[in-house]
Amino acid sequence: MSLLDDVMSAVQEVQGDAELLELRFRRNLVFQLGPHTWDVRCSVRDPQRMDPGALARMRQLTTAQLVATSDLRLLTIHPDDTEPYPGATTPWDDGILEVLEWSQPSDFTGQRLGTCALRRP
Repeated sequence: MSLLDDVMSAVQEVQGDAELLELRFRRNLVFQLGPHTWDVRCSVRDPQRMDPGALARMRQLTTAQLVATSDLRLLTIHPDDTEPYPGATTPWDDGILEVLEWSQPSDFTGQRLGTCALRRP
């Protein structure tokens, strides 16, 4: 068995464990975009805790989107749920969380990381 096989087996084991998935995706949010809604189990993280290289790449996006880096959030959706389209929003932390874009799917998990803006009134 190769290292890749070992990694893929470990990913399948983790993604098959309902208790671990419930812990990892403990938020239930409803995103809306026009008439469309997405009820998702997810995690939302503050990117300020990321490594400096990833944070620098996110700053490039923030400049293009005219969003302060401090207002960015990272969104990961439960593997069984559908990712909301860019532009979809949901109430979050005294503001509105808006999906800006999605990363390419991970080679190992198939999941994508969403970059969101937290827009406060």
